[in-house]
Amino acid sequence: MSIVIERYEEFTSRIANETIGHVYPEKIMDVEIRGLGEGVGLMSSIARGHLTFESGREETVIVKCVARTENSKLSKGLNFYKNEVNFYLHLAQETPIRIPRCLYASVDPVTQDFLLVLEDLGDEKAGDQLQGCTEKERLVAFSRAAELHATFWGRAAEFDWLNYQVDMKTILFRRDRILRPGIEPTIERFPDYFSGDRADIVRKIGDQYIDLFLHAMGGEPTIIHGDYRVDNVFLTGSPDDPDVIAFDWQNTMGGNGTHDIAYFSAGGCDAALRGESEQQALKHYHDILKDRGVEGYSFEECIEQYRYNILVTMITPIAICGTLDQGNERGVKLGTTMLERALTALESMSCSDLLS
Repeated sequence: MSIVIERYEEFTSRIANETIGHVYPEKIMDVEIRGLGEGVGLMSSIARGHLTFESGREETVIVKCVARTENSKLSKGLNFYKNEVNFYLHLAQETPIRIPRCLYASVDPVTQDFLLVLEDLGDEKAGDQLQGCTEKERLVAFSRAAELHATFWGRAAEFDWLNYQVDMKTILFRRDRILRPGIEPTIERFPDYFSGDRADIVRKIGDQYIDLFLHAMGGEPTIIHGDYRVDNVFLTGSPDDPDVIAFDWQNTMGGNGTHDIAYFSAGGCDAALRGESEQQALKHYHDILKDRGVEGYSFEECIEQYRYNILVTMITPIAICGTLDQGNERGVKLGTTMLERALTALESMSCSDLLS
């Protein structure tokens, strides 16, 4: 029987035993739910479930369900909840990036209310989008993305539930419900970020979004994370030898792999990581694709699609700053930080040259 909830407080001991009771050797006697902190979960509600078993032993899990804000409507319109449940049910086992273990996943096909219960990796260091990433952390993030994309390169058609980035209904939804409504409010609220011709460039992205998106997502589709950014990974290992654990697979789709790395870099890298180090990271990404058997995809094509994806990923800071319910002060700061980095990224890669 499929079990979903609308609010994480509904994850009681009864629901816990019915959904994840089989994972443990003893009955769950009590569940205490504590919502996770400020700035977590713009598009979903996330909590930590503190489980108490018959023996008195305690353990924690992560519980996800629909967002409590108006953002839930956008999430359902973009199939975020279906995507993440399907990722854990059908793709997680083959995914080469380390991910949290899924204990339970179900979504209502009509309402899209869902329940996801995951391993709690609370001892790991969560990435912080406001802090960004180091050069080595970006390099390993690009490496893991390349391994993911190579694993599923040319295989997207195997998964009949999979949604694709190149879908006109979704593209129009993104443009008309998220990007365009957010452009002028963002410019008006944060004028200090729009010196020179930046405002005109962002307006052109809105006007030309469909053509830009089709260029960005052209070529052989693979499985992409779709929301691959610093806030959606745990940073493990040491500063000299880092690694990542990726979570929040709500935007998992069939698409072009450079979307993931452009999104990670545009939103998570400060100006100091542009230029030669960005080119080296791109070359490293492309080399891994080749080493893992991807053929017929030149480095020049990779760079061009990366540049197009820098342009289309502008939708995220515009959405946070001008369209979505930001939730709290950190949500506002997240939007402006990503906005400045994204504008710097497109200038560094001369992406405006791709605009008509």
